[in-house]
Amino acid sequence: MKARLDRTVQSAINAAMGQGFIIIGGGLMGVTSLYELAQRGHNAVLLETSDALGNGASHANGGVLHPSLPDPWNNPGIGRILLSALFNHHAPIRMGLGELPRLWRFGFEFIRYSSPAQHRTSTLANYALAAYSLAETQALTQKLGLSYEQANLHHEAPTVKLFSTQKALARGRHLADMLAAQGLAYEAWTPTELAAHEPALASTAPSLTGALAFPNDQIGNALLFLQQLAEAARAAGGDIRLNTQAIKLLRENGRVTGVQLANGDRLTGTVILANGHAAPALAKPCGLPLSIRPAKGYSITLPNRTKNAPTGARLTHPLVDDARHIAMTPLGDKLRILGMAEFIGADTTLNAARLQILRQFLTDLLPDMAAEVDWAKTDNWAGLRPMHSSGRPRIGASGMAGLWLNCGHGHLGWTMAVGSAKILADLIEGRVPAVAPAPFKP
Repeated sequence: MKARLDRTVQSAINAAMGQGFIIIGGGLMGVTSLYELAQRGHNAVLLETSDALGNGASHANGGVLHPSLPDPWNNPGIGRILLSALFNHHAPIRMGLGELPRLWRFGFEFIRYSSPAQHRTSTLANYALAAYSLAETQALTQKLGLSYEQANLHHEAPTVKLFSTQKALARGRHLADMLAAQGLAYEAWTPTELAAHEPALASTAPSLTGALAFPNDQIGNALLFLQQLAEAARAAGGDIRLNTQAIKLLRENGRVTGVQLANGDRLTGTVILANGHAAPALAKPCGLPLSIRPAKGYSITLPNRTKNAPTGARLTHPLVDDARHIAMTPLGDKLRILGMAEFIGADTTLNAARLQILRQFLTDLLPDMAAEVDWAKTDNWAGLRPMHSSGRPRIGASGMAGLWLNCGHGHLGWTMAVGSAKILADLIEGRVPAVAPAPFKP
């Protein structure tokens, strides 16, 4: 009876929506949204500007599903940090001087949301969504038989946060304890315990103060996940159109009715903006200011091995250094070093000085491996995380009929992707989502 009722509801929604849904953006938010809507029986088409899916922030990201890192980067005191970083090109988070005229509104809100109360609210909301999304991602992985270099399905390689001072460790414990009350599992390791769990750090662990390990996080290749889920979305009836750019939202009588394409064609239907930092440009002419800006990050992918060291030099755990805003993730036989955030506009050029900071991180933690790396043969990349000034994504109805949002996930894109798509689809269908949607309301 319930299945017949669900099909009736879906048919009514499809009829009301006319041509169905038009999803803008071929990254993780777009592909998960397409899959979720298509497998529920909705007509949906995804439009991607480039010639492949996942060419943006989803391409070479951190490779970790990590509810353990839900705290936004605009932590209390961020205003002072950004001000001091204006002329420091080595700062982990910095805003470019030339970008300041375009960042005034975002920057004001970014700092306003950094109060202790706002930061706590955002952290708890993000954790609820991230934990839900991780569980749904694991269920989806098993349901579809996805294989994307994933690990830690049985807790064998928890994410490990590294701390160099007692003060930083105390802050880390405070955050972990707050989230533990919400269900987060974690363990505190001494430097000796860290070396025992991760032999690759045997020579450098004694220089650290301590570590926190989070056994419920999961490693994986986000791009492989995206590509395989896209095939599942197609099999469920979803349509994907590459090299197709939406340049304008069409409106009629105060409602978004579709999109105009760069080639002059028009598509009609309900629009979902899932195109990250590019979403504000499409929303602004409709009178909808989205406080989302690109936060540029870098990654280097290299072999995860040390030829001339004893067994155990291969890294097995994802490592995070909050102070440096840098992490390392083992992905099969590869190792990815990534991090930092630059608010310098939609610029993906590689900055040699920033890449050198990542190389130094490897040298500091895994000196034997770093000594053997041929840096001329590594895969260097820069991507643009879509960061909302609140530190929380925007998911749901935009406030203008015919337009929905699923964007602004920042450093939690893959972690939140599946859960965000389910929340979006539930809201579209008039259902009550499993996670309270209010904190993410556009």
